[in-house]
Amino acid sequence: MRDSEALIEALTHDLRPVARVAPVWRRVMVWAPVALGLGFLATRMLHRFATDWSSAHAVISVANVALSLTLGLAIFAASLSISVADGRVRGRGWIVGGLAAWLVLAMVSMALSPRLISFQRGVGSYCFTFVLTAGAPMILVAIAALRRTRSLNPGRSLTVAGAGIAFMAFGLLGFCHPAEMSMTDFVAHLLAALVLGGITVLAGRPLIRA
Repeated sequence: MRDSEALIEALTHDLRPVARVAPVWRRVMVWAPVALGLGFLATRMLHRFATDWSSAHAVISVANVALSLTLGLAIFAASLSISVADGRVRGRGWIVGGLAAWLVLAMVSMALSPRLISFQRGVGSYCFTFVLTAGAPMILVAIAALRRTRSLNPGRSLTVAGAGIAFMAFGLLGFCHPAEMSMTDFVAHLLAALVLGGITVLAGRPLIRA
């Protein structure tokens, strides 16, 4: 009994107060600009096309950028929220509605394309390369943010984080992509998102496991 009491006494003296985790919105305000900034800098290595903001369909490009970035931030915030015990995703209905709107916007963009399906060399490859290039440094930022709290379900947290990264990369792509989009481009976007999600899970799982 004396040994147990001595051990408890020793541990009591060694304990340090645990710093409270900042609210999700504050963590997003810190980490998201870093992720987007690094993603933008990474794409500077690529040849960047300029979006014609004066075209008749420029409003579609503006809506795509705004919606993609909003979804990216909201989903990234969700990944931070579910990484802690009893963490809940707020605004889930808005996220689902945003995803539906994004799909509708993608269909409108494809309807504007003169060739819905194109097997021309290079079609889709630029989008694929751009999204991966922009998303690669964002993966490191997301893992660093999640590592702050760890996660009881790292696979779920990282999968959601990967989706947020993909949409933030889509938002950056919108600054150098025409309003028109072929189905080949759309498939390239989805494939790049899947690759980003897979890399995020594989690279982050051993680092954020609680």
